[in-house]
Amino acid sequence: MPGVGVSRETHDWLTEYAERDGRARLRVDARTTDGTSQNVHGTVGPDTDEEVLVVAHYDAHDISEGALDNGCGIATVVGAAKILAELPGLECRVRIAGVGCEEIGLLGAEALAEELDLEDVRVVVNVDGAGRFRDLKAYSHASESLERLVDRVTSEVGQPVVHEPDPHPFSDHWPFLRRGVPALQLHSEPPDGGERGRGWGHTEADTRDKVDRRNLREHAMVSALLVRALTRHEVPRVPADELREALRNQEYEPGMCAAEIWPEEWESKSKSE
Repeated sequence: MPGVGVSRETHDWLTEYAERDGRARLRVDARTTDGTSQNVHGTVGPDTDEEVLVVAHYDAHDISEGALDNGCGIATVVGAAKILAELPGLECRVRIAGVGCEEIGLLGAEALAEELDLEDVRVVVNVDGAGRFRDLKAYSHASESLERLVDRVTSEVGQPVVHEPDPHPFSDHWPFLRRGVPALQLHSEPPDGGERGRGWGHTEADTRDKVDRRNLREHAMVSALLVRALTRHEVPRVPADELREALRNQEYEPGMCAAEIWPEEWESKSKSE
């Protein structure tokens, strides 16, 4: 089904015109060309076999500069990396990765998941959405252990946090989570968990004038502290059956099957059940 994203401002104009029985004409000029992308990653901390993986996607929809999605996420990771390089107490290696092609199918994250030995990855921290708004939002993706750790670290530093325990497959943590790696996604919300929706993301209004540097600084510091805590903490794997049922309970299975991202081994189990 064809679709188009518009900014909130354009939404308001269109809604007002519709209430007056106005009509609109839409013209979309688009073309698809070949392109290339690459992942960029390095490590900080001790040279151990096991590692904590921190990822953020640096691509955006080409209709805007993508300042919020995901320029803020990359800026948060860069700030956290600078802190981690000087922060004492890291107990395992931390891999910092900027990945490409998230917006067209998590291609960079998929390539990285294929490249790394995931038996050595304790947890993946996906910074997609952090730094945009005041309150940090933490998706623990069905891991109660991660939820408790985030609550402890953020409580110690007085950082507001909005918890979301339910998993989803719509960002760069997914290629790792579906292979059993526990995943923490750092996002953000307006104060008091106010309703945001898509906001300016994926529209031409996603520009740097929307960015508050105070949020970037605070979320970079908190991200670094969370990563350090994760180097000291063993996070249990989320069993595949529990993850599958959690996604089913949210009615994600039909859409994921249509998009061909429901794992093949789960699909065979679904048919047998």
